[in-house]
This record gives sequence, C-alpha cells and structure tokens, in this order.
Amino acid sequence: MEQTVNETRFLNLRGSKPEIDELIQQIVEQTTLVRLDKSDLIYLYKEKIVLKRRINSFPRTNESRMESILRELTEYASIDFGCYNKVVLLVRTSQKHPLLMEELRYIHDIIKMFPDGVEIRWGMGYDNSLDEKVLLMLVCSC
Repeated sequence: MEQTVNETRFLNLRGSKPEIDELIQQIVEQTTLVRLDKSDLIYLYKEKIVLKRRINSFPRTNESRMESILRELTEYASIDFGCYNKVVLLVRTSQKHPLLMEELRYIHDIIKMFPDGVEIRWGMGYDNSLDEKVLLMLVCSC
C-alpha cells in the first residue's frame, strides 16, 4: 500500500472518467471492515468538484493519533466544509493497531464539521504498512 505524506488534491473531473476510475479503485480495493463498493461511489462521475484529502496521523507529544488527524483537518487542510454536499470517509489502520472505541468520537467530530444534510458514506479498513498510524481519506464533492 502506498504511504504518502498528507496531501490535498482537487480533481477537475468533468469528462475525466480515468481519474474517477482510479479514485474509486483506491477506495474499493481496500481490505475493509466496513466496506464501500463501486455502487456507493458511482455518483462521483456526475459531480462537478471533487476534493480528495489524505491525512496520515503524525501525533505531537501527548497527542493521540486521532487528535493529530483532527488537528490537521482544522488547522492545515484548508477545506471549506460548508460547500460540499457529499462526503466519503475512509479510515485505515493496521490490524495490529486497529481503531479503538474511544477513537470513534473523533470520526463523529469530523462528521460534525460538515453542515446538516450532507450525505456521508464511510468505510474502515486495514493497511498493515501504517503500523501505529491512522490514515483518513476524505473525498468531498458537490
């Protein structure tokens, strides 16, 4: 599995089927606990704007891995959460260091960043190359 530093990528997808195909494949080919499949993501072909944001946890001293994800989103991600109407959240961890129940509240905090009425789909999967880190893939569209 590829492991990159945090990245934001706006996709200009009007008529760009190969980029959408690649994005959907990245999501559906994951070893997952909560699965997203292609039928969950087919709407992306019709969206005008798609933002793909990957955030790896890089905790500071005395900061949990999910706190670092939330910090990255609020301080550095430069996402206008109010302008998207559909969101895909994919959370990946290693099998050795799965997401803990106490960490789920941070997923809820991320979801609360978006306005009421936003359609949210989410999945959870494994990527053993992450070791103790968490990877959040956020795909926002409108």
